[in-house]
Amino acid sequence: MTASLLQSADRDAPALLLGRGPEFWGWILILSLLALCALSFFAPGASAQAQLPGTDASDKLEAAGTLLRIIDTALFKWAARVFAGLCLLSTAWSLKEQRIGIAIICIVAAMIFGSAPTWVKNIFSITNADSVFG
Repeated sequence: MTASLLQSADRDAPALLLGRGPEFWGWILILSLLALCALSFFAPGASAQAQLPGTDASDKLEAAGTLLRIIDTALFKWAARVFAGLCLLSTAWSLKEQRIGIAIICIVAAMIFGSAPTWVKNIFSITNADSVFG
């Protein structure tokens, strides 16, 4: 008799817990997430800027300056050359597939990527700096 009670309870439990289809609970989840986002967006402290007590000593951070110079070098010198090479590779692939228009676009992109370090150097020579980060 206990087994029959357990089996009948197990069969009715999902129907009692869900009550409605999974689409209903999906919408409830989405609406609750939207409400949570709206509450956090309109909270008074959401747009307040955090400030640490003390003086600003960011000028003395030599390690951060070194890291930023490495990122500057990697971004504007190495990555520009890699992207220009990828554009030339795409040009060759497009010509192999006989897509002349895409090949011309890839050549123009390769020229832009290849000359980007020179543009950056010229722009920052106007401001008497040699990189983005000073």
